[in-house]
Amino acid sequence: MTALGAVDEIIVRINSGGGDVFAANAIYTRLRDMDAKVTVKIDGWAASAATIIAMAGDVIKIARNGVFMVHDPAMTVYDTYRAEDFEKMAQELRVIKQSIMNTYAMKTGKKPEDIADIMTAETWWTGDDAVKNGFCDELMFEEAQTVIENANKVVVNSVPMDLTGFHTLPEKLLNGPHNPGGLQNKNKQKGGTQMEPKDTIKTVSDLEAAYPDLVSQIRNSATENERSRIKAIMDSAPKGFEKIVEDAMFTNPVDAGQAALNIIKAQKQAGSQYQAGAAADAQASGIDDVQPGGTQTGGGDDGKSVFDRAIEEVL
Repeated sequence: MTALGAVDEIIVRINSGGGDVFAANAIYTRLRDMDAKVTVKIDGWAASAATIIAMAGDVIKIARNGVFMVHDPAMTVYDTYRAEDFEKMAQELRVIKQSIMNTYAMKTGKKPEDIADIMTAETWWTGDDAVKNGFCDELMFEEAQTVIENANKVVVNSVPMDLTGFHTLPEKLLNGPHNPGGLQNKNKQKGGTQMEPKDTIKTVSDLEAAYPDLVSQIRNSATENERSRIKAIMDSAPKGFEKIVEDAMFTNPVDAGQAALNIIKAQKQAGSQYQAGAAADAQASGIDDVQPGGTQTGGGDDGKSVFDRAIEEVL
């Protein structure tokens, strides 16, 4: 700003989601200290610390489709802290909030308690609302399109802005006159056949028409995966279980691991059935009625065994 020298007017163009509050305060002070008239133009959006810089303008203009957001200050910490450390941080944040409230109050003439509530609510305004609430002076009619791609990203004047640090995003912003289709995709190609927003893709044919290369990749990948699955089942299957293998490959498709478990289960069932059949066959043969050979008696009537009679004959 020093390099500008003596000029009658300084135009500050803002399209920012914010940043460091102390840097914003320093810029605000330098602008306020200038002898030149300061005109602030919010081309797309001014959020968080960027609104502090905007307050330096003698005249603050905002596009009708612009966005203006104020919220409480916050800090990010990465370390080990005690309760008293957090209490100190909280006090520091309260002081920072008061300094921001003072800046807003000088511009808007609002009461501090009203500004405090607006900040705590993380308030989002369109250009119209920012003027009505006294944070901007007038609307300007420049073509600065604000497009909300999704809940985490806004694109203003082709500049992407990250919204992940903000807690709220009003529906009015998402579906306002500057964004008539609701959530929009800015990456539409010029010329050629274009599809409407992606929610019109409801069938495979629609998907293939919109993304033929992607559909081809998906099909090729699916084919390769299916071939690998079938080969793995065939390589690991033992003979005698062809029916289970065929079922696993085609009728009720499963991977090789599940097919192996099905085969093991069938083997276990076959073993149990074999044991049960062998026991039944043994019982039917009458083997339980056979007497031990040592207790048989020979041809005499004296009741002596053949062995005893043979001993007596020798003696």
